[in-house]
Amino acid sequence: MRIDFLLPAIVIIFLWLIFKGINIFFKKKKIDLKQEVTNLLFLVSILWIIGMTIFPIEIGIPNRYGPSNNFIPFSSISNLIDHFYFMVPLKNIAGNIILFVPFGFMLTLKFNKLNGLMAPVIAGIMSSTFIEIVQLLLPSRAFDIDDIILNTLGTMIGFFVLKATKVEQLFRN
Repeated sequence: MRIDFLLPAIVIIFLWLIFKGINIFFKKKKIDLKQEVTNLLFLVSILWIIGMTIFPIEIGIPNRYGPSNNFIPFSSISNLIDHFYFMVPLKNIAGNIILFVPFGFMLTLKFNKLNGLMAPVIAGIMSSTFIEIVQLLLPSRAFDIDDIILNTLGTMIGFFVLKATKVEQLFRN
């Protein structure tokens, strides 16, 4: 049996929107549209990461020959680079980087105090490490230290993209 995440993610976003609507209606206070859009996009970036890394979850008899764990930095990256078909490293390496770019972007945009690179990098390392530990516990997933490295790189790129664009200025005013 497989559990996918698309439906729960849609339900979570829908419930969040309902909650926000009720909160605005009953409190009768003015909404900050920029802040609400930032909050929603931050939520979507987190749900996207969860959906791509944890789900689908396989329920049933664990596969003894499932994915293997990697605790040696750059080991799986070097194996992927040597792969005969270019799409395999592109999908894995670029995918792990791209997965966390929106997180680094939205994290920095959402939290005004994260002006320096260190806090988003630590958040990227901690988030990715948590995901890898969860994957270590799942029978159809594997821990890979290189994923933490690539996800952290993606968080950094998201931070730099935000700082290089005028988006932050639009949302801060």
